[in-house]
Amino acid sequence: MEIPTDHTVWERLARDAGLDPGGYAVTRTWRKDTATHRHVVMRYEGPAGAVILKRIFHPVAEKPFVTLVQAQARAVEAMATGAEAVPALLAFDTGARAVLMQAAPGRTVYDLLDHGAEAADVLRRAGRWLAAFHRASGTEARVFQPRFMRDHVGHLMRQQEAGEIALARPAEFARHGAAVIALAGAHEGRQTVSSATHGDMHLRNILLDSARSWGIDFSALHSAPVGFDIARLLLHYTGVFADLDALPPGAVVQPDLLAAFFEGYDLVGPEDPSVQYLLHVRLLMDWAAIPARRMARSAGQTRRLQRLGRLAERVFGEG
Repeated sequence: MEIPTDHTVWERLARDAGLDPGGYAVTRTWRKDTATHRHVVMRYEGPAGAVILKRIFHPVAEKPFVTLVQAQARAVEAMATGAEAVPALLAFDTGARAVLMQAAPGRTVYDLLDHGAEAADVLRRAGRWLAAFHRASGTEARVFQPRFMRDHVGHLMRQQEAGEIALARPAEFARHGAAVIALAGAHEGRQTVSSATHGDMHLRNILLDSARSWGIDFSALHSAPVGFDIARLLLHYTGVFADLDALPPGAVVQPDLLAAFFEGYDLVGPEDPSVQYLLHVRLLMDWAAIPARRMARSAGQTRRLQRLGRLAERVFGEG
């Protein structure tokens, strides 16, 4: 089957949304092409403001695209009235794996930090958006059960030992994995909070404007302990921007910045068991996602592996 061009998809979705496609022009294009993800994002500007067209080419399955659309639509409705918001969906085409939405104003948390913005303020505002998202979806008190992620870490280690998968720097991963497994018992049975989860909560998926904030690129419809989203966001910060040598032994996030984040995020605090345990688990999940063979890694992945290795030594000890 012939794949429609970006222009053809744009014209069709623009008309579905009640826009004149001829009145808009592309002002920016982003492309991602990795072993697991391939998509294009285009910003169009015209008489009614800016809109975003996103097309997903890989994964090719329909379900991830449908989940993206449904999760964003749910979040738009739940967060329709606050300063923390989600861009409205204007039109979508499941067959073309394409969605048209309003453009969110502002800059991503990643971009702000990369250009020298004050980290405490940026993380505080990011925390405020994430709390608003979790609260809007409905929250529920839950007993935290770390055994699921503990067992997943153990499963990865056994797969590596059996030759079923290849992990980068496997001996170090196994040593740190054993430490994560040992930590689980201290968090078993403690109370946490569950809510809808974003699914891909990293620094490029929250945008901050002068008075408002926006979340984008949802990828999940299920509920989970809030620590899953929190850990992913904070580990991304530490993995890219933190001064690792300044971290206190055992800390995944610089204490003053962790406190700033939780000034914005007010559903749980840093002592929450899902936050405490999943920060450690997330470190290993990010590690496991990096190709084992150096030649298969990008330069960015190699730098990230080096930083995760240094962070793990600070957190778990050198062994």
